[in-house]
Amino acid sequence: MKTFSEYLESQPLQKFADLGKCENPRIIENLLKSPFPKTGPETFALLSSPAASHYLEEMAQKASALTAQRHGKVIRFYAPLYISNECTNTCTYCGFTMENKIRRKSLNNEECKKEADYLMERGFRHVLLVSGEHQKIVTPEYIGAMVDQCKDFPSISIEVAPFTQEAYETLVAKGVDGLTLYQETYDRETYKSVHLRGKKKDYNWRLAAPERGAFAKMRRINMGVLLGLAPDWRFDSAMAAIHLDYMMKYHWRVQYSVSLPRLCESETDYTPAANVSDKDITQLILAWRLAFPDAGVNVSTREPSYLRDGLIGLGVTHMSAESSTEPGGYCNPQTALKQFDITDERKVDEIFDVLKDKNYEPVWKDWEACMTG
Repeated sequence: MKTFSEYLESQPLQKFADLGKCENPRIIENLLKSPFPKTGPETFALLSSPAASHYLEEMAQKASALTAQRHGKVIRFYAPLYISNECTNTCTYCGFTMENKIRRKSLNNEECKKEADYLMERGFRHVLLVSGEHQKIVTPEYIGAMVDQCKDFPSISIEVAPFTQEAYETLVAKGVDGLTLYQETYDRETYKSVHLRGKKKDYNWRLAAPERGAFAKMRRINMGVLLGLAPDWRFDSAMAAIHLDYMMKYHWRVQYSVSLPRLCESETDYTPAANVSDKDITQLILAWRLAFPDAGVNVSTREPSYLRDGLIGLGVTHMSAESSTEPGGYCNPQTALKQFDITDERKVDEIFDVLKDKNYEPVWKDWEACMTG
């Protein structure tokens, strides 16, 4: 079996770039004629193009029907738990970059348990452990110790540095069932220009990490790009679609989802290479849903409440809520640097009211480890 890197070399990337620049409305009209358009990265590229931006209402109607058919009228909730902002990378866009001379914090076992208990009391049953990338501090062993403090959660995901397959296997044995890992950008030149120092400079190591996670038998893998990092966000997203398509074909036992984080305010002065508007985000979500009907779509508290509310029923399946992006931020806030500012600061009760008004149901828990024997 080819690796994704080898597979990517055989793909007609210029074709995908051209599809993403489509301005011919007739092509989009023909694509949308069928009740459910043809799936895959080519369809995604077309539906994220400028031409498709004039057909959002029609796309929304199809996406709404497809979401209800494949995923039900529910939204699954999760919470990020930041365990460390230690980092040895210099990433020009990230608040955790080692160039920021601020207080660093890694939770100990007791602090992590308090954060986990707080989130359990708030009702969350799916937790996402998030950290910076520090090879000597935020090790697989450290992550494993933090997982031990979260044993009460039926579902534990990690968003940490890319690890080896063996390290992922150890964490799966510990109870980790989900991996979130963004390539950040598939544009190699942009990637090189914003990752100046540290292990994260290794583009190929990061690119192959979802495969290592799949081989390690992660149950769920969440992928995506950081929108606005590369100048051509449409082509960057199409590359992510190619990657997702490959993973779904060759590692089909895994449940996949995508996230669409936009560059937002952090402790750096980085200026995004592209402005991705609310309309653009909406179009991308519709494109993801129509081109990849079975994939989950995550929207975090980076996005404003009015946008998150408007996206309910249009393809979104997972949302974070009440998020803190600093280590220890739930029980002891403002003690360490946060990664970025959240925008939707509502409590879950307020979000649940919006869901009920739209005839959607909130889901806290949809998994137990015993289901896999």
